[in-house]
Amino acid sequence: METKTTSSEKIHSLWRGFLLLILLLSRICFADILWSEDKQRLNVAINLLPACLGADLALADKLSVTGKLRILVLHDNQQHVAMAVSAGLLALKTISDFPLEVEIVSTSDRKKPDLSPIAALFVATPGIKSEIFNNWVENKRTTVFSPFSGDVERGAVAGIYVTDRILPYINLTQAKKAGVVYKPFFLRIAKQYDE
Repeated sequence: METKTTSSEKIHSLWRGFLLLILLLSRICFADILWSEDKQRLNVAINLLPACLGADLALADKLSVTGKLRILVLHDNQQHVAMAVSAGLLALKTISDFPLEVEIVSTSDRKKPDLSPIAALFVATPGIKSEIFNNWVENKRTTVFSPFSGDVERGAVAGIYVTDRILPYINLTQAKKAGVVYKPFFLRIAKQYDE
């Protein structure tokens, strides 16, 4: 029996191959640019982001006009790292059954991204100023998610907490400012920081 492959299936297959290639190259890019701990935090964070966003009771209200969750990947002049993070997020395909739309932005970008609505700002490089976090949280009411040590205390809404295990880490004050209301079960398992 002969199976015919449609052009749409071929395009879909090529797209999956392209994403896989970017994901594999991202591992190499992380190795060249970031410290080992930062690389590990980024890899963990990509897998933890769906739990953090999925626990937002108002997530469905944060869909773009095309019905997707927009995630901006923020970097500080390290485009390769942002591309690797973007590929990792795109490989997830969905969060809470909503398809993803991922865009890369730099702290030095003069062009402003389309701001309505954005489900999350994923911080891809360490050392970004807390004023940037606060601007996105307070003025744009966006979940700022950063895997880097100290960023939740400096104003990110969510991140990761590393001890003998890895937990979601939530800044309750910033979550409130961003309009994020987490499911009670998620709050019971997450490490909480309250200013």
